[in-house]
Amino acid sequence: MKLLALIPSVALVSALGCSGGGGEDVESAQDYGDGTWSQDEAFSSDVATLLDFTFSGTVITSAGSTSTARTTAINAQLFYLVGQLNARTGVAMLNKAVISNVTYTSSGGLYTIRYSVSIPVAWGRKTSLPTTLALKLPRRVDSTGISAFHSKYAATCHDSYPLSAVLTSNFWYHYRPAATGCSIDTVTDAVDATATIATSALNTYSKLPEYHKAWEDGVLKAVAIFGKYESGATASSDAGITAWNAFISAFRTAYPSAATTPEAIPGGPNASINDVTFKVTLANGKKFELVALLVDELKSEGSTFKNRYAELSPDADLIMYNGHAGLGSNTSALSNLGNFFPKKWQLFFYNGCDTSAYQDTTLATRRAALNADDASGTKYMDMVTNAMPAFFDYMDNAALAMISAFTATTPTKTYNQIFSGISTTQVVNVTGEEDNAYSASSPPAAVWQGVNESGSVGYKEMKSYETAVLPAGKYIFTLAPNTTSVGGDADLRVRVGAAPDTTQTHKCKSYVYNSNELCEITVATASKVYMTVTGDKRSVSSAYVMKAFGVK
Repeated sequence: MKLLALIPSVALVSALGCSGGGGEDVESAQDYGDGTWSQDEAFSSDVATLLDFTFSGTVITSAGSTSTARTTAINAQLFYLVGQLNARTGVAMLNKAVISNVTYTSSGGLYTIRYSVSIPVAWGRKTSLPTTLALKLPRRVDSTGISAFHSKYAATCHDSYPLSAVLTSNFWYHYRPAATGCSIDTVTDAVDATATIATSALNTYSKLPEYHKAWEDGVLKAVAIFGKYESGATASSDAGITAWNAFISAFRTAYPSAATTPEAIPGGPNASINDVTFKVTLANGKKFELVALLVDELKSEGSTFKNRYAELSPDADLIMYNGHAGLGSNTSALSNLGNFFPKKWQLFFYNGCDTSAYQDTTLATRRAALNADDASGTKYMDMVTNAMPAFFDYMDNAALAMISAFTATTPTKTYNQIFSGISTTQVVNVTGEEDNAYSASSPPAAVWQGVNESGSVGYKEMKSYETAVLPAGKYIFTLAPNTTSVGGDADLRVRVGAAPDTTQTHKCKSYVYNSNELCEITVATASKVYMTVTGDKRSVSSAYVMKAFGVK
C-alpha cells in the first residue's frame, strides 16, 4: 500500500481558492500517490480522538485513461468526506489516506474505478466513539458529474451558508447528506460506503512541546500572521482586522513592558500598521521577540511579505497563521514559503477552517531535505491544525494561548492543556509530537548559551567576536536579521582556535539570500571559538543578531 497524495480534480482547483469496452485491469498500489507521511506520526488533542476509517469506494469519471487521472478521481470523491464529517464534528485527514486494491473497467468513454481506502479521521469526541458510519459519496466526479450533482442536491443538502455561496467548485465543503430534506439517490447519483472504524493506535496524551528546543539559544522568537476576512479591507469592520486589533491590544496588556517597532502604535492599528515587532524581557530574565504581520491573503501575497517571511522563518520557534484556510490554498501557500535551518525545532499553528484536512506533505518534505536524521521531516517540527472551522473572534485568544505556554516561567503545559485555552469548537490537534523529549517533571538540562550579540555592518565591514574557552562538544552558531531592520546581507564565519580568514573555508552556510546563516561545529578539545560578521551588500547597513549555543 502507498499513501495517497492530495491531487484535486480540475473542479477542485478553483474550490481550493475559497473558504468502450475492455477487460478489467488491476493496478498495483505503488501506482498511486507519492505522499511521504510517516505511518507512525502521532496525534494528540484535548477534544478529538484519531479514528481509522476503512471502506470500499466506487467512482466514475470520463478522465481515467492514466493512473494519475484515476488517482485524481479518487481524490475528488474523498473530498466529499470533508463536509459530511464536519457535520459530525470531525474531518478526514485527506493526505494520509492509504489506497489499495484499485481496479477499473472502461465502457462508453467512462471509467468505473473501485478501490479500498484507510483514512485517519480527527473525530471531535473522546467517548461514545462509533464503530461504523454510513457515508454517501458522489458517484461521478468529472466536471459533468459534479455539475449535475451540485445542480440536483445543493439546495437541500448543504450547510447553513447561503445557497449563493454553495458553488459547484466548493460543494464538497458544504455537503451535508444528513440535512433535513436531503434525499440522495444512491443508485444513480451517489454510492453508499459503510466505513468500519477503529481507534487509532497513534493517539497520544499529555505530550509536551519541545520547550527546551525552543529556548536552547536563549531567545524565544515567534511570528504571528493574521489574514483579513476580505482581501483589500482597511477598517475594523473586517473580521480579520478586528482579530488583528484584538491581538495587538491583548498582547500589550499581557506584556506591558514590551518595546515595540514602530514605537507608536494606536490602540486599534487597523490596516495602517501591518508589521509590528515586540521585544520583551520576561520575569525570569529571558528574552522573547514577536513579529506580528497583517496580510490580505497568503495565496496572493507579493514579494514584500515573502521576503519578510523569508527573513523571519529560519530563526522563529513558533509560527502561527490566523485566518482563512482558503480551503487549503492559503495554508499550502505558507508551507511553500520561508526558509529553515537544519535541526531547528519549530512549532507551526495553522489556525484556519479544517486545516487538518488540508495539511499536506510540503513542510515535512522540505524539512526532511535539511536533516539526514529526519527522513519523515517531523523530528524537528510539530504541526497544530483544526479539525473544524476556526472563527475570527477566537483567533487572538488562540495565538495568545500558544505564546503564554512558551513564555511561562517554567513551561510545563502539555498540548492538551494548551488546547483547553482555545475554543473547543475548533477541535485543535497536534501531529509530529511522537518524538518529543521534554519532560515537565525532569526538563532537559540547559546547555551553554554563551553568545547573543547584535549589531550592523556596512559593505565589507567586519566585526569580530570570540568565546571563552569552551569544553569539548557540539555547538551551533547562527546569524539572523535584526527583526526591526528589514533587508541587508551579512556573512558569518566561525573557526575553532583561531580567527577565521575571509575565504569561504570558514563561512557558515546560507539558507536564504540574506543574513540567515548557520554553522554546526565540533570542538574536539577545550578551545576558544572565533567569529566574524562581514557586510556583503553594497550601499546597505546589514543589521544582524548572532547567537551560539551548545547542543546535546
